[in-house]
Parts: sequence; structure tokens; C-alpha cells
Amino acid sequence: MAKRIQVLPERIAQKIAAGEVVERPASVVKELMENAIDARSSEIVVELKAGGLQLIRVIDNGEGIDPEDIPLALQRYATSKIRRIEDLYDIHTLGFRGEALPSISSVSRMIIKSRVAQALSGTRIICEGGVLTETSEIGCPAGTEVEVRDLFYNFPVKRKFLKSIRSELRQVLSQFLRLSLGHPSISFRLIHDDRVIQELVSSESTAVRIEAVLGTGTYEQLRPIASEEEEVQISGFASLPSFSRGTTEGIYLFVNDRFVRDRMVLKAMTDAYRHVIPSGKFPTVLLWITLPPSAVDVNVHPTKAEVKFRDPERVFHAVHTVLRALHEPVRQTLGSSFRDEFITEFKEREVPFPSLPIFLHTKGALSRSRMGEDIPSVREGAPSEWTVEPRRSLHLLGQAFDTFLICEVDEGLLFIDQHAAHERLLFEKFKRQIETQSVPVVKLLIPRLVELSAEESLALESSLGELYSLGFEIDPAGQKVFAIRSVPAVFDQIDPQEVLREILQETAVLSQGGKGTDILHTLLVTLACHSAIRGRASLQQEELEQLVGDLSFLRLSSTCPHGRPIFFLFPREELNRQFKRSR
Repeated sequence: MAKRIQVLPERIAQKIAAGEVVERPASVVKELMENAIDARSSEIVVELKAGGLQLIRVIDNGEGIDPEDIPLALQRYATSKIRRIEDLYDIHTLGFRGEALPSISSVSRMIIKSRVAQALSGTRIICEGGVLTETSEIGCPAGTEVEVRDLFYNFPVKRKFLKSIRSELRQVLSQFLRLSLGHPSISFRLIHDDRVIQELVSSESTAVRIEAVLGTGTYEQLRPIASEEEEVQISGFASLPSFSRGTTEGIYLFVNDRFVRDRMVLKAMTDAYRHVIPSGKFPTVLLWITLPPSAVDVNVHPTKAEVKFRDPERVFHAVHTVLRALHEPVRQTLGSSFRDEFITEFKEREVPFPSLPIFLHTKGALSRSRMGEDIPSVREGAPSEWTVEPRRSLHLLGQAFDTFLICEVDEGLLFIDQHAAHERLLFEKFKRQIETQSVPVVKLLIPRLVELSAEESLALESSLGELYSLGFEIDPAGQKVFAIRSVPAVFDQIDPQEVLREILQETAVLSQGGKGTDILHTLLVTLACHSAIRGRASLQQEELEQLVGDLSFLRLSSTCPHGRPIFFLFPREELNRQFKRSR
């Protein structure tokens, strides 16, 4: 009988191991940059072709690799940073597992050039698919240059999972910026297809590096934070409650100078801002946590993206306390008391922080003076697939909690979410305007200049065509500076700079997919969401009737563009049952 359990061939085992460390070009950039940082480099250059799919080259001026050590560096578990088991609990470097170079070389064509400072010449090795094919002496600057070509050329299944060039470039830029934020004393440069995407000069000031990476506009909204509680030291910058964004992309966590993701720390951050920023929004926080190496385990994830704290409760408390103290004066001005949690929450709900997001609409949000026209009707033009049941008659009874419309129908009582309903109508209207090329546009008399971060700039460049079809006219006006020349008419009374930032933040995740049609869809959803009336907006009778009239053709199963339900039907039979009536 044949053996059912067999040892995998070395070639297959190497590819499996490589898949744990190397997921995409960004993984390669991260590992090579960490090696360069560990080599005490003061300058690091990352060069890409086709988003890293064709070429990744990382050049540093660090210590270099001795000629006899270079072949060893391509063997699994070969490392200069671990000598005994105790060293695993005293990690002071970013890399230590000895997996990066062999994993990368097994799924690419790799060339390494390196020279130590005291040597007259350097060494070059060529490795293809994990096999060392050539070693030679070469003249080169002190430091190390690692060139990775044709990533996953011998692993086509893995290559199929990669995204577009633009998407992979965004992932690389994200890793590049995270590492550069953690090491401001090193100068960094990112080049893509011979174009400099980001250049950061060295500085002893973390604040200078943060401003260079996130932009002046974001940096001005941050405040320094610091605390020390026994062995937990915290420093960094965090935004005031008046500044928030729709994703967690503005949260950076460094543990002993290593960028990591940690759900517990993220919860401590969000809890600290609970009730002082709108639901669904997140602060911008750059946090450095310093602990004794023995108090944190960095060897719990193949790519070292996560850590495990020896005393997580203490870390949670320290993070929560230092961030809560940042906006404690604001709470006190609102009459809140930290000693009575119930009273605190009650008052914060009743008296929200005065600096609200720019898209919050006030009472009468449907009036012509604000919207510029009546509520759009789905009966205009060709009906969509969801505009059916023309026989339905909705008898308006009134508005509840300034948020829900109540109507009487044959089947019972129908509750309508006014924001979700109006958002659906606007979405369909904007979609028809794009299809017919009839989007109302407002030309700005004086173009508004906006400075974006590197990530925002890349997202904007990826979406320029879609933004133009919506009525935005935006031109480059310098490095990471853009001129807004026109905006959709619906945003005429809102700061175009803030509108653009909000849209870029909300479409950032989808833009990584590199699908233009999806980007356009998301832009439409964003446009409809921010133009629609909000909950807690009291409407006039004629406005209520107009909205109900436009909704009479919708299916009861209809949803808003985000997928939330518009209607809730309370059956007539249930009313009869509750009141013990037979009919």
C-alpha cells in the first residue's frame, strides 16, 4: 500500500514558504527596506517598474555584506541577528527570521550587489528561482543593492492574484511611507517608471517627517501626545475631534519602531474618541509604543505584521488614557464629567462636539435654496429595474424622530429612512446625468489649490477620468499640489478642498482594486450620500410629501446604494394581534 503521507520536495516547500512572506511587490519592498534599515543605512532608494511586477530595486548605503556571507544570506533561517533561543525575546532589529531573501529569490530572478566599506571591491551574485547561478567580483559603492525581476514568473497561480499596476503601486507606497515614518533620520526616495513619487530628506524631528508624509493640512490638525506608565512609554501625534476621516488609513502604530496592526490598540484608540467624533469616522493617530523587548513577542506572524503583548491590559489602558486626555478639555467645556460615565454619554449625545463634518445638513435640507431643485423623481426618464409596482399608494402620516417617515399602506404601516431613501433617488439621478452627459457644473472664478499626501495624490491620479465625468476639473499645479477649477453644482456651497479630500478617503480602498467602473460607482455613491438629507433633519410638510411621492414606485425590498434598507413594513396583522383584534 502506497504511503499517504510524504515529505514535500524542496522546490515545492520553498514556494509554500515564500507565499507566507511574499504576497505581492509591496511585501518584497517591505522586507528589503527593513534589511536596509537594519544595515544602518542613512539613504535608501526604492525603484520600481510596472508597479514592481517587472522590477524592484532597493539600494542602500549601509554596512554591506561580506563576500563569504552573501551565499549564506540566500539560505533559509540564515541570519546574523539570532544566536540563541533567548535572543528571540530580545529583538532590537526589524528582520531576524532569515526568511526574506531566500523566499524572494525562490519566486523571482534576483541580483545582489554589495560591498563593505573597508573592501576595495564588492560581490555580485545572480539567483534564479532560488538557485544560485553566478558569483563574481564587481566594483560598486559601499552598501547593498538588491534587484528583483519578474516576481512570481515561476509561480503563475500566485501572479494571477496580483492587481493592476496602479493598485500594486499604491500598496508599495503604503509600505514605503509606514517605514519612512518610523525612521525619520533616514532619507528615502521612491521612483516608479523613472518618475520620483516620493522623496523624504532625513530629519531628527518626527514632526517634520509626519508633515512631509501626510501633508501640511493634516499635520496642522495634529497635537503631540506623550505618557509614561511604568515600562510602557507612549509618544506621537493625534488629531483633535474636529478632524476625522472615513477609514483607518490615518492610524499608524509603531511598537519599538516596528509598524504593526493590533486590534486591541485600535479598539483603545477608537474607544478614546467614542462620542466625540461621528459614528463611522476615525481619528488620525501616529503612535509610538516603546516597551522592553521581553515585554512584546514580535515572532507571532510570518511577515511580522502583528505582535503579542505580555501585558495587553496595561497597554490598552495607557493608549486609551493618553488619547482621551487630548480632548478632555473639550469634554469639560461641554459640561461632561469623567466620574459619571452615564452622565457623560448622555450629555455628549445631547450636545455633540461643535466642529462637525462638512457634510452635515441642517433643518430644511430639501429646500430649493440648499438643493437648487426639487427632490429628483425616479419617474423622470426611463425607469430603472427597481422602479416597479406603480399601483402602490403611500399615505403620509408624518415624521418620527426627524429621521423616519411613517406612511399607511394596504399591508400596514410603512417606515421610511429619509436619508437612505433620498440617497437612492439622488444616486439614480446622478447616474442618469452621467449617462446623458448632463451633470450641472460650477466653474470656480479662482481655482482652489489643494495639497495632498502622496497616497491621496496617487488616488486622485487614478480617478481623474471618473471625477471629470462627475463635474470635477482638476489639474496638477506642482508636486502633490492640484488646482480645482470646477465642481459639481451640488457642492457649490461647500469647500471644494474638503470635498475632494473626503471623496479620496472614501474611495481609497476601492481604488486599490484598479477597476475604473467600480471607482465611478463609488464616486456616485459618495456624491449621493453627501448630497442627501440627513437623519435628525426636520422637514416641512411639502418636502415630506415630495419625498414620499417620489418613493411610491420603489420596491419594498429596495436599498440605498450602500445596501441599507429604505423601508420597514409593520404588518397590519401584527397590529391587530397586539390589540387583540380579529380584523
